[in-house]
Amino acid sequence: MKYNLQIGKNIALLLLLTFVILWAPRPAVSEQIVIDADLQFELARSFMDKGDYGRAISEYERFLYFFPKDRRVSLARELIGLCYLDDGKFDDARNAFATTYRADPDSPMAKKALFLTGESYYKEGKYDKAGNFYNEVLKRYPSDSLRNKALYRLGWTRMQENRWREASEDFKRVASESPLFDKARILSAESLKGEVLPYKDPTTAGVMAAVLPGLGHVYVSRYKDALISFLLNGLFIWATVEAFNHDQNVLGGILAFLEVGWYSGNIYSAMNVTHKWNRKVRDDFRKGLFDHVDVRLLSSGKMPAGVAFSFRF
Repeated sequence: MKYNLQIGKNIALLLLLTFVILWAPRPAVSEQIVIDADLQFELARSFMDKGDYGRAISEYERFLYFFPKDRRVSLARELIGLCYLDDGKFDDARNAFATTYRADPDSPMAKKALFLTGESYYKEGKYDKAGNFYNEVLKRYPSDSLRNKALYRLGWTRMQENRWREASEDFKRVASESPLFDKARILSAESLKGEVLPYKDPTTAGVMAAVLPGLGHVYVSRYKDALISFLLNGLFIWATVEAFNHDQNVLGGILAFLEVGWYSGNIYSAMNVTHKWNRKVRDDFRKGLFDHVDVRLLSSGKMPAGVAFSFRF
């Protein structure tokens, strides 16, 4: 009886195992992942178009890893640099452009990489270094079509440095067959006006403030500051005189000491606001030119990567 029971248990166990083997879900056979060069490149570009520069860079780098012989390798490196540039990571952008340039200094991408290195410094506000790279483009590729863009951007760099006559000369060198010629010709004339802007003389402002507190501020139309300076200095001078007239010499000495500070501050302030006035005059002048010309980097979309110049004259 026990023997038959044991056989029954074994048969039941065998049936259960058979069921499990035949009917239990089987693990899926791992599928081979196929990476297509076109799809990978477009994926990276789609992230770039959306402004998701971190993911775009990762996908471009994946593209470079899997397809090192693809014809778009140099373009991918350039776009990585533009992603960094649009993201404000200037050092990383320059490293990417340098990699492109070193790979083949005579290639079209290398020329553009050198130019874009200048753009990175321009965008960062380091105009002296930007000018160096634009000049390097002119030196190494004197007959290339990029020459006119480099001259044009060099002109803008000079204007940022208040080197108006040099800017005018750079604009003047843009070739007549260039699409930039008409705008460069206008800017060549307009930039010279930077040499005759209505500046105020800080020394004159200081002398006027010394003669009469507040007068230096009137010189640059800071009437509220002028009134405050006049009243404060006048009040301290009056209080000092009154203290000495009433034989309160200690108080008079303290007030006189304080008035020297206010008086000196009035002179310094007048000269300082005059410098600010001059900076505003320059900035407003440049802004007026920028309102006519819009220069921006192309970093996304279906157009080729590079530099676009959009004009609103």
